[in-house]
Amino acid sequence: MDVPTAGTQSTPERIRQLLMKDIEKGILRPGQLLDEKQLASRHGVSRTPVREALLMLTMQKLAVAVPRAGTFVHKPPADELIALLEFLGELESVAAKLAAQRMTAEQRALLARIHQESEALVLAGDRTGYEARNLALHEMIYVSSGNTVIHEEINNARRRLSNFRRHVFDQPGRLRVSYDEHQPLVAALLSGDGPSAAQAMHDHIIGKGKAFADLVLVNK
Repeated sequence: MDVPTAGTQSTPERIRQLLMKDIEKGILRPGQLLDEKQLASRHGVSRTPVREALLMLTMQKLAVAVPRAGTFVHKPPADELIALLEFLGELESVAAKLAAQRMTAEQRALLARIHQESEALVLAGDRTGYEARNLALHEMIYVSSGNTVIHEEINNARRRLSNFRRHVFDQPGRLRVSYDEHQPLVAALLSGDGPSAAQAMHDHIIGKGKAFADLVLVNK
């Protein structure tokens, strides 16, 4: 068994992070069994650290333990998905408002460049490239908000939604819709208009009800 030292990860924590990344990427799907024996064999460890890692995932609400059946990747019902999206919308709105007030000139210039690069990716129909720029744009806003607590809570909420949000871009024309929704958001951020940035971000995350429908349909 690994003995953690300063600056190193324990074996359960290392396994937790690897599983968490697989869940975020969709490699491990909602409802999929997380078999202790198979995971122990894959990571070259005993079942004890795997069991501890799975317990940590359940505490994050990324997995659920079912008595006498095992531990599964959490598959949230529709009402939980909607609640999470509402929560994320409020968190990201606050982050956008703070970012508009606190962004440095350098951060504003980088945000404008990311947004400009996104348009070319939309025109090219480059989903993978657009997703990366979309993530970079949102991450820039979180960092620029200067609020690490909000940033952490946003990451937690997005992680719980990651297996479902990825399918939003499967919808025809969704890249263009996303880019168009970024337009008023970026404009407000660049002008330092906090209230407008908050409203634009809220509209973007909620998608005026469309994002709700997308997530619910995927979860059926």
